[in-house]
Amino acid sequence: MNLKTIFKRLILLDLLLFILIVVAAFYPSAEVENFNKYFESEFSNSFLIIIGVLQLIYLINLFLLYKFKSIGKKIYLILFIVLWVLSLLVPPHATDSWLYVLEGLGLTISGAILVFLYFTPIKKEFDK
Repeated sequence: MNLKTIFKRLILLDLLLFILIVVAAFYPSAEVENFNKYFESEFSNSFLIIIGVLQLIYLINLFLLYKFKSIGKKIYLILFIVLWVLSLLVPPHATDSWLYVLEGLGLTISGAILVFLYFTPIKKEFDK
């Protein structure tokens, strides 16, 4: 199979996982809700706004990567690092096991996209 096709499918799979994670975050189980209420791990409004803006930029960046725009390659690495660092600042909270698996798959796909961007012939497509 063509590397461009595989790369584009990874981008689409990342988009699908992003949507699933966002939807799943709004439907936690009763046990998770009780745990999170008990520990009251509230997020500040400014932190939520920053995460929301970065997630919007992430979605736009997926489109740029899908179209092989050179700016998308640079933004993706920066967003990956920034979102990873911000995830370390999130207060403790519980998630459902299937949401945990989806987040793990999302990180795996992000790693695969980074490998494609910097270590395969796909990187030449972004230099055009």
